[in-house]
Amino acid sequence: MKVRISLAILLCTAFILTGCGPGAGQGPTVEDNSIAFGYEAMPNSLNYLIDYNSFSIYVGQLLYETLTELNYDTFELQPRLAESWKISDDKMTYTFILDKDAQWADGSPVTTDDILFTYNTIMDPKNLTSIFRSDYENSFLKVYALDSRTIVFKAKTNRWSNFYSACFFVVLPKEAYSGKDFNKDFNLTLPPGSGPYIIDTIEPDRFIQLKKRSDFWCKKLPSKRNMYNFETIKIKFISEDSVRIEALKKGDINYFPVSSAKNWVELTQNNVPDQIKKNWILAKRIWNKAPQGYQGFEMNLRRDKFKDLRIRQALAMLLNIDLINEKIMYNQYTRLRSYFPSFFGQDKDLPLIPYDPDQARKLLAEAGWDKVGNDGILVNKNGQRFSIDFLYSSQSLEKHLTIFKEDCKKVGVQVNLSLISAASWRKKVFEDHDFDITWGAWGPGVPYPSVEDGWKSDRADLPNSNNITGYKNPSLDKLIDAYLMEYDIPKRVALLKKIDLTLTSDMPTILLWGAPYIRILYWNKYGMIPTVLKKYDDSNSEDSPYTNWWLDAQKLKALIDARANNAVLPSEPIEVHIEK
Repeated sequence: MKVRISLAILLCTAFILTGCGPGAGQGPTVEDNSIAFGYEAMPNSLNYLIDYNSFSIYVGQLLYETLTELNYDTFELQPRLAESWKISDDKMTYTFILDKDAQWADGSPVTTDDILFTYNTIMDPKNLTSIFRSDYENSFLKVYALDSRTIVFKAKTNRWSNFYSACFFVVLPKEAYSGKDFNKDFNLTLPPGSGPYIIDTIEPDRFIQLKKRSDFWCKKLPSKRNMYNFETIKIKFISEDSVRIEALKKGDINYFPVSSAKNWVELTQNNVPDQIKKNWILAKRIWNKAPQGYQGFEMNLRRDKFKDLRIRQALAMLLNIDLINEKIMYNQYTRLRSYFPSFFGQDKDLPLIPYDPDQARKLLAEAGWDKVGNDGILVNKNGQRFSIDFLYSSQSLEKHLTIFKEDCKKVGVQVNLSLISAASWRKKVFEDHDFDITWGAWGPGVPYPSVEDGWKSDRADLPNSNNITGYKNPSLDKLIDAYLMEYDIPKRVALLKKIDLTLTSDMPTILLWGAPYIRILYWNKYGMIPTVLKKYDDSNSEDSPYTNWWLDAQKLKALIDARANNAVLPSEPIEVHIEK
């Protein structure tokens, strides 16, 4: 299942690629071929079936495999554990045949027993797998094996999304997971799987190191040639963006996706460090076709103050995105109109809420907040003050939120900014639904946007559901059902636009901003494809630098010589455009 992924923790996360050379700043040797990337904080669990977050998915996809996967050059399905598959004429039955060579790290074959065990584990109501269980409950009537290599998914309804839920089904080793507490025993470690890496070392909240298996079976697949080139992958937990930048300049960090517009402009235009001037570090802004998600202020509609649409509209009118873009983000972004920007982008049919404090005051008054207390904060007829707690997990968001807070204060809305750890944020938002408003960012869902897990009414009150706003709308539920059952692509997209129009009108989220490119900095010693990233790669998929790049011996030597002689390396274009 490729549901939309919460990227809120990822907003200010950077990745780090290093070789484990003999000294800080010396870079890796060809023999010591390793890679590391940094992440802001360790999640509560590495088991993404119960803690569905982007970091756990990074680790999980290197240990475990799905039946099929997407090709990020073509965006079409290709084999992984399953060598072939077929769809019945009525589009209700999907049959997959496992590759005869697919095997676990201990050499035993991957069989349909493992698939059935994984399915039953997910469907067990005592396990915290509600995101997946809800999807499979709606998708499948039954899952059964014909033999040790042939598995059948029988759909409940004729929905195209059911097929993709089967295609992206992840398979766990029955032998390693049987007899264990699925909710507790796999939080800090994961058993070896069928994928190319295993967990080698863990120091909680400091790092996790993965080690490449020499005998991983999938290297025989044509799609996996020239992948998985690093012997170890070390994932470090580094919370401060400024620390990562200094480490990058020293050479301790080799690769840095730049999530901050300020960092990008400062490092490439205003205050360019010597390492970038001399092309020891290369900057790339890649314009590819990676599907785009959205980010926004997520309001908890379970709470009375947000149930009135006029309140939500008023808060949207108090967000001065133009000012934020100019003062903080160097005009690098475009305001979002759509929950599905890859499809509708700046579609003029979708409303764009202007910054309008005067109209916000009127809407608040109409909603019953028409008196001002002695402290300047609005009160209603019951004497309740209009106070909002804004929950967030990254210090770098504070400048943006402070502008919003100050504009709210001018009309009598008190906003209390509450910075908490990423793990606490996830528990409060996803598990306990204990928040007023928070900053959320979401992946798009592939190959078509996933809408059911985030917006269906029956997900609103489930713990660990992606419907964190608690949004319920029976009319939208019907649109979602129609969308998921529509096989004609233009008609499906038309239904998706109706869903978009409904969401933008109901406004459970105040949409923020986005950009159609990916910004990265990296030390000039890596080999890669000419386009740097694949056509549909967002740098977060498995097909990304830490699996597709390699240490280039010639580039490494040139870099070492340039640093020793304080010389300039040949320049490269910053802009990379991947053709449509």
